[in-house]
Amino acid sequence: MVIQLTRLGDTLQSLMALRAAKQLYPNLEIHFVAREGFADAAKRIPWIEKVVTFPSEKILAPILNETGSQSQALSELARWISPLVGSQWDFIVNWSYSESSSYLTGILPARVKLGFSRAVGNPSLANSTTPLVATDGWSHYVQGVIQGGIRQNIHLTDILTTQLLTALQIHVGEPSDAGDAPVTSKSFFHLKTEAASELALGSRWRDPSRKWIAFQLGAGKEDKTWDPDHWATLAEKILQNHPEYGIVLMGGEKDRWREEALRHALGDSDVTSGRNIISLVGKSNFDLWASVISRCQWLFSCDTAAVHLASVLGTRVMNLSIGPARLNETGPYGNGHYVLSAQHGCPACSQAGTAEGHVCRARLRPEIVYGTWSFAVEMSSISFNTSGNPSARRAKNLNRHFERLGIRNNSDTGARIFRSRIRSTTDGGGVVYEPADDHPMDLNEWTSTVMGHIARAWYCGWVPPVGSELTRVRITTELIQKLRELDESSQLLSKICEEANRTALILNRRSARLRSDKVMRIDDREELNELGRRLRDLDLLIERLGKTHVPLQAFAQMSKVLMHNLQGEKLANLGKESANCYRQLAEGVKILRDWLKHTLQLARPVAIAPANPGLIAVEGAR
Repeated sequence: MVIQLTRLGDTLQSLMALRAAKQLYPNLEIHFVAREGFADAAKRIPWIEKVVTFPSEKILAPILNETGSQSQALSELARWISPLVGSQWDFIVNWSYSESSSYLTGILPARVKLGFSRAVGNPSLANSTTPLVATDGWSHYVQGVIQGGIRQNIHLTDILTTQLLTALQIHVGEPSDAGDAPVTSKSFFHLKTEAASELALGSRWRDPSRKWIAFQLGAGKEDKTWDPDHWATLAEKILQNHPEYGIVLMGGEKDRWREEALRHALGDSDVTSGRNIISLVGKSNFDLWASVISRCQWLFSCDTAAVHLASVLGTRVMNLSIGPARLNETGPYGNGHYVLSAQHGCPACSQAGTAEGHVCRARLRPEIVYGTWSFAVEMSSISFNTSGNPSARRAKNLNRHFERLGIRNNSDTGARIFRSRIRSTTDGGGVVYEPADDHPMDLNEWTSTVMGHIARAWYCGWVPPVGSELTRVRITTELIQKLRELDESSQLLSKICEEANRTALILNRRSARLRSDKVMRIDDREELNELGRRLRDLDLLIERLGKTHVPLQAFAQMSKVLMHNLQGEKLANLGKESANCYRQLAEGVKILRDWLKHTLQLARPVAIAPANPGLIAVEGAR
């Protein structure tokens, strides 16, 4: 039973993870719980046994609108949940990662639970408030790092997939299938598209020689949307320079004004006529929406569910990452997608400001989007030698392409351009977003990369070589200065974690000798109290260090999450679990320090063998 009570984008990412699990474990019987407004995607999956819709409008709306009582809502909830409680599930997987959904996970019986739950029936944790518990390592990571706002570079689809496959391998055994089939495909869904809906698109849509681009005009939040005038400028550039393409406008009822503003900005011309631009804004259901995107060569979209839908269907994406989006976690999944982000230096993005405060919306100019897309199209039609560094060569070629088009993209105020790539299994798998331009790496991006490495070491058992995806050309003087400032604090954090580990082990040994945790000698009690005070002081030091440097915040937050989720029933067990938690943190700090050392060494000037042995040249020397 998979519980996914968030929005459609999260549902689509969950379905991709489940597809991978189903391929590896074909005997899985999957039931899926979704909110009634976002259940259509799951209902179109033939390998899902049953989709259970949560009637949020029926249960919650009367309370929110003050037209019903809590007792009535509870009665409705009891009737809805009764069939689920009556089944004995092998796995309950809560991918909603919310406090409200954790109660449902806690109530339902299951052999194994993943995600957020409640401490129902656990005597060591249960009390009048039944506290929230993160049931596994990846859930600790989601709670402490992702929900804590810490930068990290593992895609949520990869987190969900790894979490589930790890649990299946532990509790079921090795997979019976090699899992070589692709997870994404045009036939991912069994769609029910009506002939009348297809006819409404016109005869040109049915021309097999015609290429189409979908524009998803809206987004989940206003501060993540692009200006209609920008959409109009982009459409005009594409249609004028690439007459083989047409554009389909997509969006909901609330996006009709965007369509009207776009058409007004375009004006009347043969290039931008109704023959070349089709609108489905406010006219499509899920089936038609998915059918159209699957037929398109490209989707242009801000941060919205359309990005994940196109990823599932194998349609290439030009993702305009505007506002407080986290592209490494929720960007398009697969090979060859592009993400354009102008968040660097946007105060509203870092401070959760209003839509009007997002300077990134203006920085992401239509000519940059067009230049990136036309470069991607050009590269798709060219076969070139893959020797050397593909990422570096692509960046050089993109810069030349921009120069030919007369486009300037300032590295300080312009867009940052990334291209998605699925790593090989020997390199750890998962999607990575490689820079397609030469923009310098800042501290946030460095921290994101390091945290992804640490998480894989903690929960995958796979540790890639330190700095394997780091290039010298992107390391700046500013970054080096910040990393040198971090070096001393990280060394102190390492010592604190090691001391906390030793103290917790002493607590474990001392308490293991006691006959009872409640009845003991006064000197034993004083010694245990002193050990407890020492651990508390060390925890406070970890918290203080987390406030001094951004890369250390993750360890402070993970420390709180790990301590909250201790499940030992006796003092000796709690001491041992605490020691394990501090050892985990110490291992993570060691990886961070390895990255510091590698990055600082990589940035050092490199000696060049001179033509005259009597001379020594140093790269960068004047």
